[in-house]
Amino acid sequence: MATTICAAASNLPAAPFSDLGFEAASQQAAKANKIVLIDFYTTWCGPCKMLDKTTWTDAAVIQLLEQKTVALRLDAEKETALAKRYRIEAYPSVLLLKPDGTEIDRLVGYKGPQDFMADFNASLNGKDSLSRAEDQLKAAGTKNASARMQFADALAQKGRDAEALKEYLWCFDHGLEADPSFVGVRCSFLLSRIKNLGNHYEPARDALVRRRDECQSKLAGGSDDPRTVQDVIALNNTLSQEEKSLIAFDNLPARSKTRQIVAPLLTGQFLAARRYADVLGGTDGKAAFKTLTDRYDKTMAAMPQANPAMKQMEEGLRQYIVLQGTQYFEALAGLKRDAEARELAGEILKFGPSETTREALAKSAQKAENLELAQSFKP
Repeated sequence: MATTICAAASNLPAAPFSDLGFEAASQQAAKANKIVLIDFYTTWCGPCKMLDKTTWTDAAVIQLLEQKTVALRLDAEKETALAKRYRIEAYPSVLLLKPDGTEIDRLVGYKGPQDFMADFNASLNGKDSLSRAEDQLKAAGTKNASARMQFADALAQKGRDAEALKEYLWCFDHGLEADPSFVGVRCSFLLSRIKNLGNHYEPARDALVRRRDECQSKLAGGSDDPRTVQDVIALNNTLSQEEKSLIAFDNLPARSKTRQIVAPLLTGQFLAARRYADVLGGTDGKAAFKTLTDRYDKTMAAMPQANPAMKQMEEGLRQYIVLQGTQYFEALAGLKRDAEARELAGEILKFGPSETTREALAKSAQKAENLELAQSFKP
């Protein structure tokens, strides 16, 4: 099988990667008493590009791999048979293989030169990624949700699905008990991990469905606990059953505080269902947008200006606020409150003055079937 490496296209030096096919590389590794290293990447993977830029161009890394490996770079979306054979589900995944194809270890995600070399050497010395994750969990304590999730990741990468699921579910069910700050990870990255596991291990999906149904039963029994509602929404999103979240929302008491807390989480679904009044939540849109821009100003003022990630973070946050603003604009357009919609659009364009913003406004008005308003923002 031919590799897909192209040094010119990826700006990588010829070394340490070979242009051999997998079988030929395995044979060469056997003759030279080396291992086979495969960097499985995709063209759209940001961490893969970082690995290319910093780690694969590092002189010490190149020397290490030339001494101990026959190294290949493979596009996982082209080398699908080999990627399937080794269950490549995250990028980058760097596999360390014996010449006969037996997996020694895999290093998943971006690693800088020093971390990569440390993990590489540990793996070859019998301390694989699972052993290292287990040591880190012991050091952090078994109630540390982040360390436990990393241990679950290592189990999943080794194909130990049942054990991985047990650890992931502990993190979901009990992670907040010891670490309330785990809340953001719990309903995003953690659920994503369980969903990915469920793509090939059905009990993982079943576990998500069961927990969602338990939460919905609590709501049906009269509970309006915000966390229960938030769990229902997060679980429905993970299960691609977002429509059930609207049902849960509608079953909450009309003026409950919980409805106010969770309504912003359902903005996209409200818009899809043309429930424009629910998007606005009793505001005029302009005031809600000002609240967002005020928060933006405070956040930026608190950020150290010397932070190299500052500009990227600022741009990401600015785009998010423009998106939120166009959603309020779409609701006003759908309600035919054109004068208010135009006022809000003016504020959005002041905050994010660009043709991209104008196009987003035109598209939002068009989705709301307010063609006259849409026309006024087209180039």
